[in-house]
Amino acid sequence: MTRYWHGGVPGRLPGDRLLPPAVTGTERTLTRYAHVLGASAERARRDRVYVATGRDIARVYAAFYPDGALYEVLPVGGMTADPDCLVDGVSWEYPAAVVVDVVDPVVLLRGRSVDAWLRLLNRATARAGEAT
Repeated sequence: MTRYWHGGVPGRLPGDRLLPPAVTGTERTLTRYAHVLGASAERARRDRVYVATGRDIARVYAAFYPDGALYEVLPVGGMTADPDCLVDGVSWEYPAAVVVDVVDPVVLLRGRSVDAWLRLLNRATARAGEAT
């Protein structure tokens, strides 16, 4: 059985439903920062919840979010492959997800530079690509 992970808003509990920013109205998202940096609305969608099949990949995304948390989630609805992910089958977009478990309530960048986290993301993505 495939396990799915989400790195994002802290404070969620098992059973909580994760909804996309277009529904919740939150502006504290990586999608918003991607838009500020020039990503198109088609590639960084505010109407989707992003999940990963690699725990380390979701952990890196959580670390980029202010006081982000790492969750195991159950996706809800139809999936679409994340067009920004360089490896097929690693990152997905869903209309919603439900928190199964809080794996790490606060994932911090502390002790690592942003470049170090990006290197970790690249390694995790490469490992996930080798496994598919």
